[in-house]
Amino acid sequence: MIVGILACLTASFTLGSVFTPIKRFPSSDGFMVQFFMSLGGFITSLAIHALLEFPPIYPLAMLGGALWCIANAFAFLIMNRLGLAVPILIWSTVSCLTGWATSRYGLFGVPKGVPSSVILNYFGVIVLVIGSSFFLFIKSHVYKPKNSEKLASGGEIPSEKSMATQSSEEEEDIIPHPHHVSPVLRIVCFLAAIFSGLFYGSMCTPVTFIQNRPDLYPGAPTQGLPYLFSFFLGIMPTSTLVLAVYSGVKKNQPSLPPYLILPSLLAGLLFAIGMGGFFIGNEKLSQTISYPICSFAPGLIVSAWSVLYFKEISGKRNLILLGIAYSFTLVGVIMVTVSKDL
Repeated sequence: MIVGILACLTASFTLGSVFTPIKRFPSSDGFMVQFFMSLGGFITSLAIHALLEFPPIYPLAMLGGALWCIANAFAFLIMNRLGLAVPILIWSTVSCLTGWATSRYGLFGVPKGVPSSVILNYFGVIVLVIGSSFFLFIKSHVYKPKNSEKLASGGEIPSEKSMATQSSEEEEDIIPHPHHVSPVLRIVCFLAAIFSGLFYGSMCTPVTFIQNRPDLYPGAPTQGLPYLFSFFLGIMPTSTLVLAVYSGVKKNQPSLPPYLILPSLLAGLLFAIGMGGFFIGNEKLSQTISYPICSFAPGLIVSAWSVLYFKEISGKRNLILLGIAYSFTLVGVIMVTVSKDL
């Protein structure tokens, strides 16, 4: 159990930090970024695959990677309008409920994962959902540099000094936070975040299915890491297809600022490490326990980046709401974790 908890904590930190290298710079629309992010994760998973002495590839596990890729394709478009913390908390909530319900009730052929204390598990999930709801009332500020259009088309890499001097002009360059975005656009972004959450919550289900159906997959490993490469093997073709469609829509003029290539590859590295921890957590704790932890705990890391580094969340009221959300999330994670053995 300790190994599973450590794996979930590792996954939570890395998954919560995935977008941090990219968010430091003015972003594009995200589709090219996702491709290089997928490539970085693929390379990392290939290295892990080699260390594991090349276990078999499972096509069904590739489906999980495709689900993640489809959900992630719209992540940057949503975050550019709702900020970093709020949309991630929305799809984390939906992802948690989807993954938890799949395991708890045995959906899609996955065996039921009944915790020792069902009541504590239920209350833990409820507390997590209540905690995440506080993020909806937090006002975040998203800034767009004046030269973002030039940079998106391949302009000069912004220096730390030049980015800092832009802070005096933020009032002119602010992208409206959720409360200033048009109601229709805000609703669309919220619906898109919910849609992404459904797919994020289902991405580990194919692997869990394989692990628990020896009648259909004799000899399939019960460990989580052997499926990591198969997962990313599903991500790469899907990401390539998304990029091809995007390039066609953009008339073969995709937007990728060159300074985003290395941060995108680094984001992919973090994502691969996080997913490895996620798979190990599922193996040691079951989805009923690991999904609530790995869905909500990264939100704490994301919001910490938003407050301490990106300064998207500030003000006494917002920080109080953030503290309440942190408290609920911490209590919920503890309740869900303890419910396994009580």
